[in-house]
Amino acid sequence: MNRLNSKVVIGIFLLVLAALAGGKYISAFPTIPKPVDKDMNTKTDSNTDTVTWDIKLSHPYVETGSLRELMLNMKIKGKDAQLKERTPVNLVLVIDRSGSMGDKGKIEYAREAAKQIIAGLGKEDRLAVVAYSTDVELLYPIQLLTDKDRASSVVSALYPTDSTNLSGGLVMGIEQLDSVKRDGYVNRLILLSDGLANAGITDIGELGRVASRASEKGIHITTMGLGVDYDENLMMNLAEHGAGNYYFIESPAQLAGIFRKEFGQIAATVAKDPVIRIGLAPGVSIEEVYGYTFTKTPDGVTEIKLGDFFGGQERDILVKLKVPAGTAGQNDLGKAVLDFKDLLDNEKPAGLISPLSYEVTGDRDKVARNENKDVTARWVSVDASGDYYQATTAYEEGDKDSAITRLKRAYENITSLNMSPYKSARTVEQEAELRDALDVMSSPAAPAPASGEGKALIKEQKASAREAQK
Repeated sequence: MNRLNSKVVIGIFLLVLAALAGGKYISAFPTIPKPVDKDMNTKTDSNTDTVTWDIKLSHPYVETGSLRELMLNMKIKGKDAQLKERTPVNLVLVIDRSGSMGDKGKIEYAREAAKQIIAGLGKEDRLAVVAYSTDVELLYPIQLLTDKDRASSVVSALYPTDSTNLSGGLVMGIEQLDSVKRDGYVNRLILLSDGLANAGITDIGELGRVASRASEKGIHITTMGLGVDYDENLMMNLAEHGAGNYYFIESPAQLAGIFRKEFGQIAATVAKDPVIRIGLAPGVSIEEVYGYTFTKTPDGVTEIKLGDFFGGQERDILVKLKVPAGTAGQNDLGKAVLDFKDLLDNEKPAGLISPLSYEVTGDRDKVARNENKDVTARWVSVDASGDYYQATTAYEEGDKDSAITRLKRAYENITSLNMSPYKSARTVEQEAELRDALDVMSSPAAPAPASGEGKALIKEQKASAREAQK
């Protein structure tokens, strides 16, 4: 959707919300209507309860026309289960040891954090440690962790030197995981860097492709950016394509806690290698998947790699669609499938299948009455997050006026949403965050983008905007 159309849609939505808030509308909002064709229904077929999902369309009815825009929202949750025995882990730590890691005790904190992770591993887990500067070193080849003291002593010997060959460390770490049995294991590479990739492969697109190829093999990549001088766009890109997590760590003192959080999620994994596959009916197209990268198979199926699910985790995935609306009546939209390996059931293949449909009508009031306001509210929130990210990018580029304009628009839309019955804890938090960001950027004392304070602000805001879209 272009910006003008986005503003129109949001504006209409907010007017509707205002009417709702005034008590002029009293009715439960329907879900996707059941189609006439018995082979197409909205019931989710499932062979597991380890992961559940709830799928809704913003507009189950669309007005007659050429092409119409609507949103598909998928709320996915991992079962909050008590694991009797956690799935063993293949874990590779890829640690930046470039010269800048000697500043502010970074390398010491990295060593201690890595040793805490090693202490939490068991004899059935495998570990490898890779360190990189100009050269790349395999300090501890991947193996069953039967000698924690030896692994810890290798980490203790880390010291900073030279440049940042991030790609070399990444590739060697992937090769280590690629060399061992991955079935029956959670497979994770954790990449830590405090600087720019200035040796080896430095192109962000090529590095993203390296991460994508790894994720296709079930190897997921988590990135941790330490300090304010690393390339957050690169680190986020690697995490997106590697179907892992991204963390901005402003202070070395945060390292140990972030490492523990990441390992805690790995240990609590209940669904491995989840992939959403969306097959669309003729004429239907995907315009955008918010917060996730996606690819298309040769037969036209859209694939979205999510990264492993841990118990109790929730994700809220929003997809923008365009659908044909030339002829009134029931229309097949397509089918959404979620495939994964169920770690609560001996890693058996499991899946959820949801056929989807919509109805084209000339009745404009019917379209409005059946709009799913919860999905539209999610749309407003995600759109505001996009504005937040773009505002931060504009600020980074020195265009303060554009940054403030985008922030004001995002803040006004979220404020209006939170005056309606469709606010949530997430959007209330989002409003406060946008207000704070607007106050900072509007201030005459706003930090220069190239300053340490400015760099930290940019990284924090980009990370927050990214997370809000998930």
